[in-house]
Amino acid sequence: MTHLLIGLFGLVVALAGAYALWARRIEAELKEGAAVAFERYVREEPTLIGAMGEDDFTTIYRRSNFPRFPKYFLASLVVFVAALPVVFGFLTGAVWLLDRFDLVAEPAELAKYVPLGDGKTSAGQAQREEMALYMARDFAGFFYFFGVIAAWVGIVSVSMKFYHARRPEDVRDELLRARDAAMTAPQGGAEDDLGGDGRGGSDRPAITVDRELT
Repeated sequence: MTHLLIGLFGLVVALAGAYALWARRIEAELKEGAAVAFERYVREEPTLIGAMGEDDFTTIYRRSNFPRFPKYFLASLVVFVAALPVVFGFLTGAVWLLDRFDLVAEPAELAKYVPLGDGKTSAGQAQREEMALYMARDFAGFFYFFGVIAAWVGIVSVSMKFYHARRPEDVRDELLRARDAAMTAPQGGAEDDLGGDGRGGSDRPAITVDRELT
């Protein structure tokens, strides 16, 4: 058990390092792509950009185009590895309860008959104890294996729900939403309307973007 957890922990650390290097390269590529796209939108569709700055546009561009699946897969793996001790503890408790209330057959009873060829015959008394140990190990391994699989499926299911619930729209739709949010935002007082210094502010609504990345 300890060796398994150490091995999985090392795997997670290695994958996290690889993901960090990969994400840095993707970030650089997206930044270059955002600069080109921003110039094109300013030139061809200035009304869509409005007063949005290049930094805010880069945030939207990155949110819409950054591959999200590797991050969610890595997060699922981290949660799975962290939850393994709890899962094994739960499975051990379940086995104890089943045995406590006589809901599972005793290995010695299961070992009374074993298939030999096309029929069945009673096992010799000398082999009973050894067979019971083997059968107990096989049944326990079966139970633990599918218990761990069920835990992994449950964690991935929850992760995929978040993945689809937080899926961003394409760049154009995100720009339209940011522009509409800026236009419907409550206006400030007279001092704000004058830009704070009495000389008058811009007649275009300032657009701000939520920088929380999904």
